[in-house]
Amino acid sequence: MLQSLFRRAEASVDHAIASVLARALVAIPFLVGAGFGTAALAIYVYEAFGKVVGNLLLAGVFCLAGLVTAAIVATRSNSSSRGGPETAPEASSATDGAEASRPLFDPMDRDVMAAMATTVGPVALPFVLRSVMRNLPLIAAVAAAGFVLTRNSNGEATDGETPMQPAE
Repeated sequence: MLQSLFRRAEASVDHAIASVLARALVAIPFLVGAGFGTAALAIYVYEAFGKVVGNLLLAGVFCLAGLVTAAIVATRSNSSSRGGPETAPEASSATDGAEASRPLFDPMDRDVMAAMATTVGPVALPFVLRSVMRNLPLIAAVAAAGFVLTRNSNGEATDGETPMQPAE
């Protein structure tokens, strides 16, 4: 009964992923071309204005491009979130209050998800463990990088640790 629904959902997800990948593949040559164009522009600006002023000009151009892009994205997201005709402000505020107070999962959904997890868990556990063990060096590297990035960089001791001293 639900198999056709699952097939349609899977097909739509597969189609969405394929379209995103196709767009990314189309964008890659343009990004490489933009990189080379930026390098050429940087060389030209360095020769015309010097290195310091050239870098400041390029930084200003990219900041301006970022601001314009952010404005366009914000405008598109606002227009797409409206979608249809405007509703009365008092009606929308009443529905917003109802949405905020509604729990993320209904109790029935929570029970179904718990039943699914207990059913799938023993079957999926060997696959998950096999994937983790196969990628253990990568997981350790990511964990180490996260540890290093979250440490206090000014050398002050945290949580009773002694600060590192420079080598003599």
